[in-house]
Amino acid sequence: MGDSFPLLLPLPSLRYPIGVAYIDTVKKILTKEEFQKIRDTFMRPVIKLSERHLQLSGKIIHVLLARSIVTEKENELLFHFGGQLLRFSIMEFHMMTGLKCIGEIEQKEDETENQDYTWDLLEGGHSLDDLEEQLSKTSEDSSDERFLLAMLLLIESILLQRSAVYKFPLENVKKAHDINVLMSYPWGREAYTLLLKSIKRAVKTKLEKVKYDLQGFPLAFHLWILESIPLLQSAYSTTIPILQTQEGTPSFLCEKYTCTVTPSIEHVLKVEGATNLKVTCVLHSIPHDPEDNVSMEDKADEDLDAVIELVRKGYKIKADDWRNRSIDSVDAIEEIARKSSLFGNVEIGHEASASNVNYLVSELKRLSDKMEDNFKSMTSRLSIMEEGFKDLKSRVSILEDKHISDNKKDDTYPVEDEVNDTDNMEATYTSPVSRTTRGEDENAEVK
Repeated sequence: MGDSFPLLLPLPSLRYPIGVAYIDTVKKILTKEEFQKIRDTFMRPVIKLSERHLQLSGKIIHVLLARSIVTEKENELLFHFGGQLLRFSIMEFHMMTGLKCIGEIEQKEDETENQDYTWDLLEGGHSLDDLEEQLSKTSEDSSDERFLLAMLLLIESILLQRSAVYKFPLENVKKAHDINVLMSYPWGREAYTLLLKSIKRAVKTKLEKVKYDLQGFPLAFHLWILESIPLLQSAYSTTIPILQTQEGTPSFLCEKYTCTVTPSIEHVLKVEGATNLKVTCVLHSIPHDPEDNVSMEDKADEDLDAVIELVRKGYKIKADDWRNRSIDSVDAIEEIARKSSLFGNVEIGHEASASNVNYLVSELKRLSDKMEDNFKSMTSRLSIMEEGFKDLKSRVSILEDKHISDNKKDDTYPVEDEVNDTDNMEATYTSPVSRTTRGEDENAEVK
């Protein structure tokens, strides 16, 4: 399964420095205590990743981008690998990074009125170099100001990464003037949106180019691929168990990756063809995560959502499903039931058997309700068609009667004339020859 992928296709290089240089810069400017304060913020998992110098594998990413599936969804992505589905949404992005994704994007006017600091270099648009220079001009006496500038530099250089000459908007600087706004703003949502747009743009127009950029925080996308395809994870990364530092505190998935390796394209394709390949369509939720229900409003697609739910519950898409461009829901539910531990077979992923039973019952009910609605809709349409047919039949009957009546009139009218007005017809009718002859005689008399 899957699209053919030429082995000799020149692969693009992804221009993305992962912000490591700016972490080192911030460490040099700030004191250890000041940098520890930053490490204790929501940036902790991201900083930890950057300090480990993980490699971004453009080849793994490129293979998956070449297996994009077109859907009606605008705020999530769907791929296939080995014929199995993978979903990448803001939920997966949050689970990988731990970044805040829930909250107001639009900023209130009164939140940006108070500006306690004068940052001349950041007026209007600013580059990362401008921000670094502004930070370097501060002194240790301005600890709060240094914290705000350093946080903004790391946010923009790691999470909102663009080209080196890109000018970041003044709105970001306004947020940095208020520590409450800066720390509560959903930077994760902004980073995900930027990454999403750049992936869509690359898939649509740039996969055959020598180079293309992925903006935002594409390392999260790379690690999500590894997390969703265990064979790739075990072959091309090193992970450690995530230790719970504090009870009730969530540990996010990126924290367990200590090393990543860039494989050849041939090795990635071998993994895709492995008989023991397993793919996780939707990652399982993280315990104690306050944003475990994060989502973005999107176009409704009940059929696609139903397919994803079937796959999430354990259904494995078959080659015939791809050929037919559809999944038999009843067969899929029966397969899920057979796999369920409640029915004496293997368990489905990490889902509890009771949950599977509830799902099977609800899904069967949904299908039943949908069939009933379709039947009602079909009956209604047939009724409308039947009324239309009756009306058409009535109109045809009227036209037929009128046609017959008109024909009868045409057939009987000459006969009546012959019977009733025979004398009159003889007195008035003359042949062309007779008229001509008579005319000649009249002319002759005039002369």
